[in-house]
Amino acid sequence: MSGPVWLSLNPLDARVLRATDAFRVRTVVRVARLACCSEELARSSLGRLRGGMLVELDGCRPTGWLRTARGDLALEHQP
Repeated sequence: MSGPVWLSLNPLDARVLRATDAFRVRTVVRVARLACCSEELARSSLGRLRGGMLVELDGCRPTGWLRTARGDLALEHQP
């Protein structure tokens, strides 16, 4: 587990990812409110994050990704 993390997200996707939780299902409305964006932007961002396997279909972050040092580090250094 050495070396830099090469995960790069745009600022909106980083905010939306931070608004998700590994232990609670959050709706698009709740994620949009927490990320301070519209529902349409949150929905499209969640779709991109699902494609990158960073968010599951129910709006939760995968617990395996959340628990890794690389995953935490990647999220920490996002804009």
